[in-house]
Amino acid sequence: MAKILIVDDEKLIRAGIQKILSGAYKDDVEFLEAKNGSDALELCKTELPDVMITDIRMPVMDGVELMKNVSNLVQKPAIIVLSGFDDFSYAKAAIETGASSYILKPVDSQELLKSVDKALSGILRDIHHKNEEKFRSLINEGHLSEDIAEDIAAFAKNGMYCVSLSSNLCKSAPFDFLDGITHYVIEQKRGFMSFIVSKDLLEKVISHPSLTDCCAMGISLPSTTVSDLRHLRRQSFCALLQKFFADEQRGVFRYPAGKDSPDLTDFDVSYEKIIANLDLLNEEEVRKSVQKFLDFDMIESDNPEEFLYYAYNKITTGLFARYPKFTSGENYLYSKSLMIENILSVASLKEWKVYVLDYILYLLEILKNRQGKYPYITTAVQYIREHYSQDITMAIVANHVSMNYTWFSEKFKEQMGVNFNDYLKRFRMEQAKHLLEKGTFKVYEVAEKCGFKDVKHFMKSFRDLNGMSAGEYGRLYSRERM
Repeated sequence: MAKILIVDDEKLIRAGIQKILSGAYKDDVEFLEAKNGSDALELCKTELPDVMITDIRMPVMDGVELMKNVSNLVQKPAIIVLSGFDDFSYAKAAIETGASSYILKPVDSQELLKSVDKALSGILRDIHHKNEEKFRSLINEGHLSEDIAEDIAAFAKNGMYCVSLSSNLCKSAPFDFLDGITHYVIEQKRGFMSFIVSKDLLEKVISHPSLTDCCAMGISLPSTTVSDLRHLRRQSFCALLQKFFADEQRGVFRYPAGKDSPDLTDFDVSYEKIIANLDLLNEEEVRKSVQKFLDFDMIESDNPEEFLYYAYNKITTGLFARYPKFTSGENYLYSKSLMIENILSVASLKEWKVYVLDYILYLLEILKNRQGKYPYITTAVQYIREHYSQDITMAIVANHVSMNYTWFSEKFKEQMGVNFNDYLKRFRMEQAKHLLEKGTFKVYEVAEKCGFKDVKHFMKSFRDLNGMSAGEYGRLYSRERM
């Protein structure tokens, strides 16, 4: 939030200037007042205003002396001078001390606004960009940083929504409709934007004529809490996915209030079967598992978009992350991954499902080719999946498949892309995250169930791999599934 310091010995003039400016800047500006130059100088040192609007003739310390003192500060504000005297000497003094504007009294409101706009344009833009970065950081990290800007907290306090906008039916994205509307962009790419807007401006966004013909808009529930942002982002995206289950893929879709949390247990099982059968190179079962996982018509729910959102997340953050080397290294897989990620740009849900199945089957062929020479690796992977909760080591698994320890270690890394210990740790962590998301187990219980005998080691490893503690992850994602 930018700060404007108003310096004048007449209280009514200070109030009048603030009234003019507050109507234009609303929540973007904090106002400070001083009745003389001496008080103003102290505020410049302690409050670090961005703009100072000062009269010339004042008691104790006049405006000229104030400007000279302020010009020597390390962090000095932009200066706008007000004067009731059309005297060149005052204008000359103002220019010499770095004033950006010189306005005669009585103050013309338009001239004042123009001068302040000029002084604030760069400042507000920088503040806005910094706040957007903090919003994005909050979404990515899932918790508030210690230096969270007061601007964000103040913005949220008055009520906010998250809006996700898809314009794939438009010839060009009409995102210029946001000009003049205070908002914070948290994600933007071709044909898509997700942003935060204040509660009092939401209807202005919804009713904008440029959006009615070709856009779909997903709107979250309202909130006054910054820490809710991650959930608002999910709600707006999830609401937008309603378009795939509606008669018309355009219009406004709102996240329903007060709905029950869907039961995703069976859905989770289907996803786990996809992963298991990929590791075991079972093509027939992979096909069945994918088809069942993406069969949203069979879901008995009033909100199938919740399951679609969960499937989208599992694929883009789970499956892609599990095989990053293949996804980024194979041109076909990379192009398919982009199509899958851009779900809001597809013409239909059927088209998106085809992309997912193509990606997984092509990935399966790569895995088959890599492991075809060494079938015992598949046996070893199956053993890990069945015994990960036990105290297993590479020596135990190598012995199980009757292979030399050194040879097994070399071939396991060659075929799986990671060494044995990293694979085992990653698999255990995946199972741990799955249990934490259920929200029914304590952290130490999750550690034990997933083969971590040292809870402290589990907690440290979890934080290192996921950027947050196991407890934070459980609270965040179990709530996000609600």
